[in-house]
Amino acid sequence: MIYTRENLEQIADEINTRFFPKRMSTPLALDVYDLLEAIKCEYEWKYISPDDTIMGMTFFEDGYWYIWPKGHYSTGDKPNTEVFKKGTILINQRLLDSKSKKIACSEKFIVTHEAAHWIKDKSYFKNHPNNIMQTCYKNDFDITIWNNNMNELEIIERQANYLGAAIHMPRNILIETFFKIGRYKHIPDEPIMFMPYMKGWVAKIADMYGLNFNPVKYRLKDLNIISE
Repeated sequence: MIYTRENLEQIADEINTRFFPKRMSTPLALDVYDLLEAIKCEYEWKYISPDDTIMGMTFFEDGYWYIWPKGHYSTGDKPNTEVFKKGTILINQRLLDSKSKKIACSEKFIVTHEAAHWIKDKSYFKNHPNNIMQTCYKNDFDITIWNNNMNELEIIERQANYLGAAIHMPRNILIETFFKIGRYKHIPDEPIMFMPYMKGWVAKIADMYGLNFNPVKYRLKDLNIISE
């Protein structure tokens, strides 16, 4: 299904209103595993790739995947085959092994991206029975613009990025917080030019939501709050 941005915003607002209502009026970090529990998804951390090629997977039917014995490849290593139930989300264990705060923030966004697939893509995969899971590669999380040359799966990934960001950062409170930090008396009717000094505003919001800098900046651009 092709969702409009407004469709995705409404889905995100419905999720937050139902499960995390305080987040609609206060910029609070999302517990992504509470989200998975709320939408009735099981999750596991596995070495689903011996590098950072694959970051997450969502199973829309029972299926299997290749699990590597450790988080890197050594000569002679072979993966084991494991079976996973419908509604299972796999997250690359390498993310959890990292001590980096940046990677920890990336993990949150990846988990929510996978949750977004489960929330919005059931009908697509039901109509494409040969595809039982969505495999999300590192580059999929870099799809931050819309263009007319996207294929179906690229659109699905762009929508998942958009919905994940909208769940993390409900639009109304995000916009209000951004301009409050900037000491604006009124919210402008048109996008404002993003200036270097605004990086501090974005960084402050990123800390509030427990995210990295770029997802916040891209979210503000998607909402036509800032332009470059």
